[in-house]
Amino acid sequence: MKKLRKIHWVYFSASLLGVFALDVITKWLAFNGFMGEHQIIRGFFYMTAFQSNSGIAYGIPLPMPIQIMGSALILLLLVRFGFDFITCEGKPSILRLILLGAIAGGGLGNLMDRVSNGYVIDFIVLRPFPTFNVADVGITVGIVLLFGTMVLSKTKN
Repeated sequence: MKKLRKIHWVYFSASLLGVFALDVITKWLAFNGFMGEHQIIRGFFYMTAFQSNSGIAYGIPLPMPIQIMGSALILLLLVRFGFDFITCEGKPSILRLILLGAIAGGGLGNLMDRVSNGYVIDFIVLRPFPTFNVADVGITVGIVLLFGTMVLSKTKN
């Protein structure tokens, strides 16, 4: 059973580090001007020069200490309760651990930006949504798919 637990940690850690690394690399590229304007679907989906987002979701303004403490607390609670949920059914789901790792990696990437820069670097535009980054993709896709697996498992049972 120990080997099984170790492999689950490997999946979680690899997902977390993968999203985190991709986020850090793409933010660095955007910040240093390597991204520029890249139209993928004209006027709908494109990369832009980096934009600093000093607020929380959708740019909602909050004092930076509250953003940092709130982000760290939410990230810790999410991972803690995520592990509880994933392991409560007995054998942990590898897919759910990967999704939880993507959420944690994205949260860590944005938290690192808030602590080091005082803002989050955004550079991906998908209209009509606000500008976002790879960390936001990891968080959003991870939450949606994790919730989807929860709903499907409840439906199946």
